[in-house]
Amino acid sequence: MMTFDIGDWVQGKTVEGEFVHGYIETVGTQQEIVRVRIVQSDNKRAVGRSIALRGSWLKQLPVNPLGDKKNLESLIDLALSTSDEAWFNELTDRMNTLKNEKGKTKEVRINGSLINRLGSYENK
Repeated sequence: MMTFDIGDWVQGKTVEGEFVHGYIETVGTQQEIVRVRIVQSDNKRAVGRSIALRGSWLKQLPVNPLGDKKNLESLIDLALSTSDEAWFNELTDRMNTLKNEKGKTKEVRINGSLINRLGSYENK
């Protein structure tokens, strides 16, 4: 039986067979039932919700280090899709730090717009 901790990233299926990807919010006393905050699912209505699932239906995902550019890009995309501005800012600051450590420019600005992988973003 796998043991889960709060904050662990997991993926699995619901009783209805929907694919879910998210992180553990609470763990039952016997670890049989865990509450998962869904960040990605084939059921778009489930995204952003917290649901209870059996631990046996879930697979724990490996921890991705923040020092890897590809992992940071994926997390930035996730922060954008969940509209988590604070996390997005934290991750982009970390990305800029990585770029500076490798001798790249801090930011690329064209006509006052910040450019990222998804296109230009106007500050409002």
